[in-house]
Amino acid sequence: MKKIFFVAGLFILSCYLTLAQECTFYYPQTEGAKLEYTSYDAKDKVTGSSIQTIKKVTEEPGAVSATIEVQLFDKKGKDLGTKAYDVKCENGIYSIDMKSFMDPATMASYEEMDVKVNSTNLEIPTNLNIGDILPDGKLDITVYSEGMKIMGMNTDITQRIVEGKEQITTEAGTFDCYKITYTITTKTMFSVRVEAAEWIAENVGTIKSETYSRGKSIGYSLLAGIKQ
Repeated sequence: MKKIFFVAGLFILSCYLTLAQECTFYYPQTEGAKLEYTSYDAKDKVTGSSIQTIKKVTEEPGAVSATIEVQLFDKKGKDLGTKAYDVKCENGIYSIDMKSFMDPATMASYEEMDVKVNSTNLEIPTNLNIGDILPDGKLDITVYSEGMKIMGMNTDITQRIVEGKEQITTEAGTFDCYKITYTITTKTMFSVRVEAAEWIAENVGTIKSETYSRGKSIGYSLLAGIKQ
């Protein structure tokens, strides 16, 4: 009987380990690691920068999660505020909290009001293939003052497609990446729609991202450095 329980225990443990191994993570799994980014306009002029810090990594059977803190700066190095969001890999699905799209300066202006946030995380399956269509992401923010709705913001990430695999070189090094394209639609008083592309590498994250309007680049961001 003890032998049966022992074998069963090994089987369950192996299942957990298999799930953990199936997870592909798109950030360093080291607490304190920092990713430095520089942003440019379409004419290659610097428009700002950011530092993403891995604040906390949590491992459990079948899952790994991390809390990311993002500090934003303008082109002159002025601090524009910070935001934090979570990423998680579980059962072969890597998910990104849509709060990563929240602007800290905008949210700070509503800090004394009642803010409701509803979101659907962005998901990336472990076994990516060129041509894969990925699930949509959604972020809805509603601001209330004394019980009255005063503002609503909606961000939808749609038409996510794995376009291919490319090697991208930046100041931080050369990385093998998946290129994912998608559409960002933001609605407040009016609607704004742009196209975007992102190049991601395993255990690092975003190496390059670029936004477009009607097929023309309006800006891009590059990984400038990694500190672990």
